[in-house]
Amino acid sequence: MPDTLAPHLRRAFDYEARCTPLTVADLRAARRKVEQIAVASLAAPLERAIEVFCHIQGARRLWLSRVSDLTTFPPDGVFPVWPVEKAERDALELDALWAQFARSFTDDALVRPVEYTSTEGAAFASTLADIAAHVVNHSSYHRGQIAMLVAHAGTKPAVTDYIALTRAKR
Repeated sequence: MPDTLAPHLRRAFDYEARCTPLTVADLRAARRKVEQIAVASLAAPLERAIEVFCHIQGARRLWLSRVSDLTTFPPDGVFPVWPVEKAERDALELDALWAQFARSFTDDALVRPVEYTSTEGAAFASTLADIAAHVVNHSSYHRGQIAMLVAHAGTKPAVTDYIALTRAKR
């Protein structure tokens, strides 16, 4: 049987990696805006946006540590608070690691259950396909929050919709 799910998930992780520089650019633009106009009320949404971006990286590392030996449990947990520059470095590293891992995807491997323990200590099993889909969807969900927060900080966020970054121009 030819692989059908694996290429789709590899494409989803490519999309994820394409969002990283756009999101970082949004965070930096919001920071410049907050510094430029020096309105304290705009700083809170920016700080929250940075925290959400950091959380994305913590969660991505956690899930990768559950399904591969490419990384370990995130040392700062799944809710780290870092400067944008550290979060960007972590995001770029994780983009590369997930892409490397995704190259090994086959439909057979994707449907096998992966046993893991939640951060609350409960035992679960999910297919690798469901975990991979969750990682991308979780990031997308939080990028939407980041977009709203940087808009509240006074900047226009980049478009990071899946279809916008994957469609072909005619």
